[in-house]
Amino acid sequence: MTVKMKYQKIVKYLVSAACTQPLHIGSASGNKEEVLVHPVDGMPFIQAQSISGVLRQYCAQAYGEVQTEKLFGARRFETGTNALEGASKVRFSDGRFCSKNLILELRPRVKINPETGTCDVSTKKGTSRQSGHKFNMEYIGAGAEFEFSIYLYDDSFQDELEKVLSAVHQGDVQFGGQKSNGCGFMKLKSLKRKTFDMTQRDDRIKWTDEDVFTDQEYEDIFLDIKKISKEKSKKTTAYEVIVTGSTEGELLVRSIAVQDFGKGAPDSTNIRNAAKEYIVPGSSFKGAVRNQMERIASYIGNSDIIDETFGKTGNPPGEGKAGNIVFYDTVVGNKTDNDMAKIKNRIHIDKFTGGVMHGSLFNEKNVSGKVEFHIAVNNRNNPDSTCGLLLLALRDMAAGVMSVGGGYSVGKGIIDVEQIVIHDFIHGNKAEIEWKSGTITDESEIVSRCIKKVQSKEMVK
Repeated sequence: MTVKMKYQKIVKYLVSAACTQPLHIGSASGNKEEVLVHPVDGMPFIQAQSISGVLRQYCAQAYGEVQTEKLFGARRFETGTNALEGASKVRFSDGRFCSKNLILELRPRVKINPETGTCDVSTKKGTSRQSGHKFNMEYIGAGAEFEFSIYLYDDSFQDELEKVLSAVHQGDVQFGGQKSNGCGFMKLKSLKRKTFDMTQRDDRIKWTDEDVFTDQEYEDIFLDIKKISKEKSKKTTAYEVIVTGSTEGELLVRSIAVQDFGKGAPDSTNIRNAAKEYIVPGSSFKGAVRNQMERIASYIGNSDIIDETFGKTGNPPGEGKAGNIVFYDTVVGNKTDNDMAKIKNRIHIDKFTGGVMHGSLFNEKNVSGKVEFHIAVNNRNNPDSTCGLLLLALRDMAAGVMSVGGGYSVGKGIIDVEQIVIHDFIHGNKAEIEWKSGTITDESEIVSRCIKKVQSKEMVK
């Protein structure tokens, strides 16, 4: 009796990748703000189902659900003769981080009240005490490297899978949480492939010991992946906005107090990333920009753009919406210069007496220098209106109406904007706004098109 094989070839990939931005993979136990660690060795890792889910989501967005089901399997459960046809053709292993370049970051966060623009507070049940919504979020720092394997059980899908891996390298795919804060982007460090022909006895024997093969016995296809060009019809990013300038004075986004604990350390210093660079985190910049965008949207009577831009929680569950905007970390100035910045003393004034409050002397170390903010608008949820509202908020930042970080009342956080560049990836166009000279180069009218989309129906009438 002849038995028909379910598959004739198995293609195994060895994938090595590095985080280009911080990564947050939420823990399944303990504090929800911690990163997920392996129960055996205590090292951070990415679960196989997380890798599979992220790549499937990108594939569905880029190539459609029908094509995605052929590779990743049908979401619906089937029985009978069609069950095997709906099964996944690909399997993933867990992504395991190595100790090389692995640095964990702990960043302070606050929940902002949309009405006041300040830290949100709530009253503890059964008491009159109020508590601010401050919390700490743990991240895997940029530069951390991890490895995982992929098993493809139908080599006819080889090109499709490798295009998805190319999208990871090109920055079209994000892993983990905090995506709107610029987290979860990767670049491949290496990609190797080996094919086992299960119709051949020698390959079947090799497959039983597939883990013993060295990297040299795999075909290196990393250069092939890098050559795969992006297709415009499959763009996941609609716009990228780049704001260049410098701090008008000084800037301070406070880090956790114990981070620089030691003799002579200031009470407050600016947050730093895994490379010890002074930064404005994507979450902090997003909070400032969102607050200004909400004010503008409320004024013009078109607050629906906020949900389209930043997403909303489903209530009831299943009716939520993912946002379409991503803010990246921004390095502030030169690291050496900011390391040498002077520590400044401040005092806390009693608002009733006008005198110095007892024991309220404190000091802080601010940063300054060049900045280059990057914001991406994904190709979903009316990206034109999101880009238009974003440009209006950035105009206010350039005018000094909006600040970044703390200390606005004492002149900190004002950005001296020099240029705003808008890349339209869908149509392949670009616009440039020179703020100081007041000139706009925009032959395709990107700016006017996007701002018109912001207007409410009432205003259009």
